[in-house]
Amino acid sequence: MKPTVFTFPKIFQSSTNMLAFFSILIPLGVMIAPMASASRCSPAFIDKPDLVGASIIDIEANEAHNFSAVSIGPGSNQGGQYTINFCNITVTHTHPGRNDKVHTQVWLPLKGWNGRFQALGGGGYSTGFGSIYLTHSVATGFASASTDGGLPTGNGKDAIPTDLSWALTSENNVDWLLLENYASKATNDMALIGQQITKSYYKKAANYSYFAGCSGGGRQGLLMAQKYPEVFDGILAIAPAINLQNFIPAGMWASQVMNENKHYPLPCEIEAFTKAAVAACDRLDGVEDGIISDPDSCHITAYDFIGKAYTCNGVRSTFTSSSAKVIQAAWSGSRSASEKYGWSGLNKDSAIGSAYIPTECSTNNKTCQIGESALLGAWFKYLIAKNPDYDDNNMTRAELFEGLHSSDVDYSSMLGTNDANLSKFKKSGGKMITWHGMADEVIPPNGTIAYYEEVLKNNPKAHDFYRFFEAPGVGHCYGGLGPIPNGAMSQLMEWVEKDHTPVTLHATKGKNDTARDLCPYPLRQKFIGGDSRNATSFTCR
Repeated sequence: MKPTVFTFPKIFQSSTNMLAFFSILIPLGVMIAPMASASRCSPAFIDKPDLVGASIIDIEANEAHNFSAVSIGPGSNQGGQYTINFCNITVTHTHPGRNDKVHTQVWLPLKGWNGRFQALGGGGYSTGFGSIYLTHSVATGFASASTDGGLPTGNGKDAIPTDLSWALTSENNVDWLLLENYASKATNDMALIGQQITKSYYKKAANYSYFAGCSGGGRQGLLMAQKYPEVFDGILAIAPAINLQNFIPAGMWASQVMNENKHYPLPCEIEAFTKAAVAACDRLDGVEDGIISDPDSCHITAYDFIGKAYTCNGVRSTFTSSSAKVIQAAWSGSRSASEKYGWSGLNKDSAIGSAYIPTECSTNNKTCQIGESALLGAWFKYLIAKNPDYDDNNMTRAELFEGLHSSDVDYSSMLGTNDANLSKFKKSGGKMITWHGMADEVIPPNGTIAYYEEVLKNNPKAHDFYRFFEAPGVGHCYGGLGPIPNGAMSQLMEWVEKDHTPVTLHATKGKNDTARDLCPYPLRQKFIGGDSRNATSFTCR
């Protein structure tokens, strides 16, 4: 299978969530050199992987020379154009009786291999992003792998990873076998295939094996620690989509409130609420920098701004109670209406918009109507209603919460990835780092916090092998005002290979060239004086 290259404009400045970004990827093409007859990069020289419960259908292999693509690592805003030479191997396998066909890409540096293997996750409703992550990984020396999970989305193809139509075989019939591929099976298959192909090609096993992923990929990382604890030495699970069967449908709460009240705020009004909240809570950490570092201390509500002035499209207006009701629904989450089946909302400095408050506005931006949240709406359509023609805009409140209930019942065991008992991962010697942007506009960070607290209840010394860091001001996987820990993988490797425990995560490339040290939970950043752009001006308390 030939690799496909994508470009993504303004990635480092965009605050648009990663899922929306991936939906506009544009294929550019590739440069593949003819395979030398004596090359090790040939199906004839590659041992067939041994995969219990699976059958290998095909192995393709050829050398790729001067392959160029714009690429990043998961949870990073540092990337660029990379030109690499690698052995491009695609393993196709099936699980007998399932009628699936799964493709795993394994890219192996022709020169400069660092002796490590890195498996890469996906996001949205995909299990991998192919060349988007693979190129950067190979450029930094890793033997790398990505999988499509047998799904039509992701793995570097031009499909949109918010497409969930593959989850139904027909109306009212879930494709449980493909859903299991997405949930867990394909990720473990990718790891085992990638490790074995790496050993076959280099004639020696990788010294260390790592996993990196953000969002849905972060969930895949946690899954491996929970279900397959001996596979990886180190796991970087960023902004993990834990309990996606709960938080994704619960994210429809703000849309429900809009529909019930027939009021749809203008995008600039939504942004004005966010700015007002930041202005009210910005200095809680001791410095004014546009970031809410301590969301728990920000007790302001959207209703506190009713009647106050703001400017929208050059027109001076005042915040209304109707708009405040919608904004507060996004901030407080559906848990404010149903403690049993609801979920937490987003923090007040997140760029709420397309996912949680989807609106379509007139050309003059004076009137809006309800829009579609591709990520959230797809879950309701295909996995709750199980009807491709379902219109979630006509739901009653009772139907919404019954949907949350049925989603929890139907999918928690397969997709929840919330097992707090990581004793086997600890016993195997594994190390894991999770960080989550506190201004995440897609996955409420309180879900990750709640999971880590359960891990600590299960094992009060879990920080010896698993550490969680909050990233104030950072959006979903990247973006936002806050500095991002681009070197988290390097710190994970130091922990795994040299036992250098990450006391903090070093975050850089924030706005105005800011740098911060992210604090291990439950500590948070406090300003102690000096230039707020410097990490030394903050401490963890």
